[in-house]
Amino acid sequence: MTVRWFILLAWAASLCGHGALAQARQDDPSISAARLESAHEIHDAATWARLAARPASSAIARTEVVKFLLDRETDRTLWFVDTERWTYHYAFARDRLWTLLRPVADHETFNRREYRTPGRRFEMGSIVHYLDADLWTMELIGGDTLEGEKIVRLFDEVRAALWIGDRLRFRPLSELHERSLDAVRGRLPIASAEDVFAGVMYQPLKAGTAFGTLRIVRGALDPATVRPDQVLVLEKLPDEIPVSAAIISAELQAPLGHLALLCASRGTPNMALRGALESAEIARLEGSLVALTVEPQAYTLRPATLAEAERDWARRRPKAPRLPRLDRDRYDLVPVSELRLRSASFAGAKAAQLGEISRVRPPVVTPGGFVVPVSHYLDHVRDAGLAGTIEALVSDPALRAQPAERARRLAGLRRAIEDAPVEPSLVADVRARMRASAPESRWILRSSTNAEDLAGFTGAGLYRSVKVKPGATEAELARAIREVWASVWLQGAYEEREWYRIDHRAVGMALLVQPFVDGARANGVAITANPFAEFRPGVLINAQALGGSVTGAAGEEIPEQHLVYTFSDELEEELLSRSSRLPVGELLLGTTEVRALTDTLLRLHKHLIPRWGDRANAVDVEFLIAGEDRHVVILQARPFTVTYGDGQRMEAE
Repeated sequence: MTVRWFILLAWAASLCGHGALAQARQDDPSISAARLESAHEIHDAATWARLAARPASSAIARTEVVKFLLDRETDRTLWFVDTERWTYHYAFARDRLWTLLRPVADHETFNRREYRTPGRRFEMGSIVHYLDADLWTMELIGGDTLEGEKIVRLFDEVRAALWIGDRLRFRPLSELHERSLDAVRGRLPIASAEDVFAGVMYQPLKAGTAFGTLRIVRGALDPATVRPDQVLVLEKLPDEIPVSAAIISAELQAPLGHLALLCASRGTPNMALRGALESAEIARLEGSLVALTVEPQAYTLRPATLAEAERDWARRRPKAPRLPRLDRDRYDLVPVSELRLRSASFAGAKAAQLGEISRVRPPVVTPGGFVVPVSHYLDHVRDAGLAGTIEALVSDPALRAQPAERARRLAGLRRAIEDAPVEPSLVADVRARMRASAPESRWILRSSTNAEDLAGFTGAGLYRSVKVKPGATEAELARAIREVWASVWLQGAYEEREWYRIDHRAVGMALLVQPFVDGARANGVAITANPFAEFRPGVLINAQALGGSVTGAAGEEIPEQHLVYTFSDELEEELLSRSSRLPVGELLLGTTEVRALTDTLLRLHKHLIPRWGDRANAVDVEFLIAGEDRHVVILQARPFTVTYGDGQRMEAE
């Protein structure tokens, strides 16, 4: 009896809630005129506008979305819902479709049953309008197991209820969907990831507002000409870039490439806009002081005043100098497996973090190798008589206003480091260690400073790595060592440290010496967070075929992108894009590789995040897929912080 009364009271309360909402809509006509709670069909664009939401965060910008539910227990009633109000299906089902005879289960049970079982009550998805491409799609969540025949029937019913008719196409979001469609593919108009990306005009990579002088750069960018108070419009993506106020690239960017990660780490608003150099709005403001606002669905560009710009510049730059920890006393060549996070003072942060993950269990595969501590770099600079040159360079206030002269003196310092002889005993020790470990292998000497891969200072791509052929002579090895050491003073690295007030005198370069990973099938970058919605935990994976890059300047090259949701035991995967380097329809990473990689990423996250504390909420990981068994090899793991706006704080489906 008690349970029965509780249910009746809940039902009555639910009815009262409906009545209160209806009364509120009657009392305020603007509410009713502006939004529509739900509809069984969308018969014109005006009705669509009253239901659609523009997500505050989306893998593809400039989209409008209307969620729908088809209730199989009420004669297949179709509901299109106010997607601004009900951002996930469960909320609408709970609020509007719960009855005594047909109660709606708790959220977890609802998700498991309604997306993944044949006996589900609801068939659910979204209608998405990609505005730039003017493409209309019906989409299911990536983990939905709906069978092919049922997808066809659902598509036909939804299309019949829309005024756009035959313009609607079905977009499979996962390999699971592709398999479901195998037997019915010819009966559905399909929209591929390539169709979606072909129409993308605007790509927001880091939201925010910045002030600066608008500068259009045609051709290659000269890093020496970049200033922190410039909003750069780039025809070509650069390999390196000093601190600027904001970036507008005319080419799409690799979402987890060095440029995108640098801007994310710096808090620099960053966007791509196809046709940016032909934009009349941008051309009109060239050379003017502007405010650029990058948002998930749109950008704004307007003239700005000097007063508001100066306030923004003062806010952006760190107030206090930073002094990296530097251990000058360690000289022995240390195996990577023996390094821990605290080793960064002599091994550099890149090597130290790679050593730290050797503690992860089950074990994570890395290339291994050993480290040449920073003390050898410091001795090289001292023995070459360059200490005074460095002191004069970093302490001369006049150079701050002379970028061309600063670039000239930095180039001279690099040449001096590369021309000075390396201690012969060091070269012999490094060569002997390489030959003893993997004599037939190629090797790579990777930069590992104490001023990169830090929380709040990523330094992605600032320094150099050099490959060494098998059986390299001592002279060839010495040349490679000097080239990596000299990269401490690359233009971009210097400017980045200067902006962040990092004391250049306290920067040391260790060498991370590793055997080359042969048999690699794909390379990639991942972050152990969902950058699009905080309360839908997941990992974002970008992968590219060999010969392409997901970290460098990729131009219009598109990586394969997987967003894997991890908030339930059953991983749900969405395929956001396919690699532009592969034949149409092919994948670099199948379900097996994606799941193995996701498992590795989650173990890295679990191990590293507590050790970094509140300095990061994600791990930025570089990886390879290698060998006949296509196993995961971790090349790098560093702290990363994903920032979320209010619109991204959404609950899971």
